[in-house]
Amino acid sequence: MQPAQVAAPPDTIPFSRRKRVDNIALSEKEDLHNQFGETEEIGGNHYRAYVGPPNYYDLIGATQFYLLTLFGMRETSSLLDIGCGSLRGGRFAIMYLRPGRYYGIDPEEWAIRDGLKSHFNEELVQRRKPNFVIDGDFAFTKFGRKFDLMMAHSIFTHAPQWQIAKCMAEAKKVMVPQTVFLATFFETLDGSDYQGDAWLYPDIVRYRRETIAQIVHEAGLECHHVEWPHPFNQKWIAVTLPGAGLDVARALSGQIYSYEATLERRRTDTTWPGSATN
Repeated sequence: MQPAQVAAPPDTIPFSRRKRVDNIALSEKEDLHNQFGETEEIGGNHYRAYVGPPNYYDLIGATQFYLLTLFGMRETSSLLDIGCGSLRGGRFAIMYLRPGRYYGIDPEEWAIRDGLKSHFNEELVQRRKPNFVIDGDFAFTKFGRKFDLMMAHSIFTHAPQWQIAKCMAEAKKVMVPQTVFLATFFETLDGSDYQGDAWLYPDIVRYRRETIAQIVHEAGLECHHVEWPHPFNQKWIAVTLPGAGLDVARALSGQIYSYEATLERRRTDTTWPGSATN
């Protein structure tokens, strides 16, 4: 196996703005909840098209949410949504999690604003209390807490190796032994890895499974490949701290929903959902 070539970051990083948004204002654009972007190109200046194919916005978001629940997300969990964008998946988690338990980070403030305006009204935003940081350097510690679950959907599908390595290094700082970090990448078609230093969007980049796993391992984390359907054949990984003992097959079997799991929770008096990061 060839070693992963993790280059030093260039002087100009495409994701560089850093600003904390405590009480984010809603977009000034009108009627966003009736704009679905059917005629928009991928990557266009539309809250749905900017994050991917507009006609798959619903399905991809729902897929993310379901996978999070399989890996143990309950309403008391804390979730970090990396590259949350216009809340394609985040809208489900914001409504599901208890107030203040959703955390989103993204460099594009306008996408978050338009996502909030399209999916929620001001009363719901105040009630659900989602937290946001505007940042593209993976500065997860700005939230000042650890997370039960983390999600980076379609981030590594555009990122050079040095950015993936940085994401993993920063992720490790906000993980506990119970944390599960789910992410996607595109698998190589010709056995080669993307060797550039630049973020490519809406173009995509591809990597070998071994390369992704090595980047994760070099960050001091464990990488588990997850066989889970994706509309565009992106491949999933689950990342944990070493020795966490994650059983991917058991999670994907729907064990958390099973009657046997219910009996076990009753036996151990854990029927009330808890969080390892309270």
